[in-house]
Amino acid sequence: MKGVVLSELVRFVELRFSPEIADAMIGKSKVASDGAYTSVGNYPHQEALALIGALAEMTDTSAPELAEAYGFWLATRFVELYPDMFAGYTDVRTFLKDVDSKMHMEVKKLYVDAQTPAVIAEIDGEALNIVYSSHRPFADVAFGLIKGYVDHFKEPLFVERDMGDTGPHTGRFFLRRAAPVNGAT
Repeated sequence: MKGVVLSELVRFVELRFSPEIADAMIGKSKVASDGAYTSVGNYPHQEALALIGALAEMTDTSAPELAEAYGFWLATRFVELYPDMFAGYTDVRTFLKDVDSKMHMEVKKLYVDAQTPAVIAEIDGEALNIVYSSHRPFADVAFGLIKGYVDHFKEPLFVERDMGDTGPHTGRFFLRRAAPVNGAT
């Protein structure tokens, strides 16, 4: 796993909680890297799981809830760190439809050894259906990322997760237009 994801996780904890909580999380997790990540380095994905698990214990918050919150925050960071990947996109449906075929290809150009998840997005009228699959158990982070991109593009969409999906390695997500308020169209 690329270090940018782990270094941003530590940054997320520093900003959302405190630098002291981030340090305590790293200590409690006992990760081999001791929390010293470079954005281009490669690290075992188990370190992210250990960090989130330690933070969950420390904050009495579920690991899936923290992973989703981190994903939401990470979407904003990706927009800041990689603005070229978002250039030309004006809506979240088109952007998410291109994640697998364009964004992940760009990631692989930058980081030849990167192992990106599969993100298959299908536009169905006004709706967008997404299937996420990865060898890493980060479907909760993907859920947060999707919600973060919806927020970035300022679109009135509901994002739902199929609660019958098969686990942390896969997820099915549905984006639908928000229902009009008070019968307005």
